[in-house]
Amino acid sequence: MPCGVFARDQRFPRGTEQHSPFTGPSIDEFEGIHVKNQDDTAQAPPGKRLTRRRRALTMLVSLIFVATVFGPAPANAAPDYPDWADVEAAKQNEASKNAEIEKLNALISELQVSSDSLRQTANEAAAKYETALQIALEAELKSDDLAAQLTDAEATAADSKQQAGALFARMGRMNSTNVSLELFLESEATDDTLYKLSAMAKFTERSTEVLQSARQDANHVSSVTAQAKVAAETLEEARAEAETQLAVAQEAADVALAALQEQQVRESTLVEQLAFLKDTRASVERDYLAGVAARKAAEEAAAAEAARKAAAEAARGNGSSGSSGGGSSSGGGSSGGGTSSGTAGSYFVPSSQGWWRPVPGPVTSPYGPRRVICNSAGCSNNFHAGVDLAGSCGTKIRSVAAGRVVSARNAGAFGNRVIVDHGGGVRSVYGHMQTGSFRVSEGQQIAAGTFIGGVGATGVVTGCHLDIKMTVNGGGVNPSTFLRGRGVNL
Repeated sequence: MPCGVFARDQRFPRGTEQHSPFTGPSIDEFEGIHVKNQDDTAQAPPGKRLTRRRRALTMLVSLIFVATVFGPAPANAAPDYPDWADVEAAKQNEASKNAEIEKLNALISELQVSSDSLRQTANEAAAKYETALQIALEAELKSDDLAAQLTDAEATAADSKQQAGALFARMGRMNSTNVSLELFLESEATDDTLYKLSAMAKFTERSTEVLQSARQDANHVSSVTAQAKVAAETLEEARAEAETQLAVAQEAADVALAALQEQQVRESTLVEQLAFLKDTRASVERDYLAGVAARKAAEEAAAAEAARKAAAEAARGNGSSGSSGGGSSSGGGSSGGGTSSGTAGSYFVPSSQGWWRPVPGPVTSPYGPRRVICNSAGCSNNFHAGVDLAGSCGTKIRSVAAGRVVSARNAGAFGNRVIVDHGGGVRSVYGHMQTGSFRVSEGQQIAAGTFIGGVGATGVVTGCHLDIKMTVNGGGVNPSTFLRGRGVNL
């Protein structure tokens, strides 16, 4: 499945966390549609290029831009797109020519505005889905914590109940009057009598304590049970809300995609008609495609430069001590001048504060806002709540610190996921892990740097990588900033 998109039939499973870095196609990357339409139109003279396909496409435009976006409207509310006969006729008259040029320019601008508006709607729907997803994750964590508390409370209550039962069974076998009489009859001295009376008082006091403890433990079980029930109901409501927002986002994405495709197809024809009117038809396709290629090349160059800078930063952070030992690294069995040599806070050696880098690869998608793009399966989110680190499938993932594994399961769009509780309200979350790679289980206590599983491409992704998130008291924080404060540079 393409990265950062919503599957049409996706449901929100237990523990699903959205995320998804998205690298889907930009508007310029749909140039294949443009080229195909140029070829189609080149096979027929201008007067015959309004084919049944274009008539069907015009109907689709009406449905998308009128029925879906603006609500019910009369059939004549759709844009009045010219055909080639209109364009050729307009060229014969200078006034008509200028009017037609203005009309074509206005239609091109209108297409862009409509497409942008629909994309914004999809962005907002995706943001609401991300919020609902985060609420569901927090509800799941709270529900899991209460379930663990309930298990402990039930065990304590059962033990208290057993002690109370044994004590009162013993008391039932005694008769308090006979015991008192026996104490006086068998006592040979005043001191002995007083000692036995004291023992009897202590026994009664202990009985009262055991009974009170059993009652308190039973009440605690009832309290935690009620809290767990509320948490479970909250979790179900959060999941239902997330499913609702997912459906809304999917619908918005479908509309945005249809608008995007229509814009590309229609703009291609309008540009060609405009060029015909301006006597520049011979060069318009070449210029248009050159612009597409230039924009795409600029985007690729920017991405390559960002990757180069990230790799250089990783090399500066991890390779400074690799040369001190004759060019061999100091940890993990790696050798010879690699960028992951054993410096403090690297993948192989912990920082002075005991925190680890989870994988050696550089950052490919940082924490924070990002551009939203739509494709056939949905739209990406406009805020990345984690940090993506590069790594081939199977690369070992290490826990950033010691803690208890609170979750090791599939989380839907977030793929196979492990959550480690480090205490003090701090948790680390590892997503998109390789299927079958888990090396830890829920409830397990692990040390810092423990091998917890492998890098994978599960969930909504385009390739193998690790998505790491950090939460403090249930709220997401920037993993890069958080770990940097503990001696680890991502």
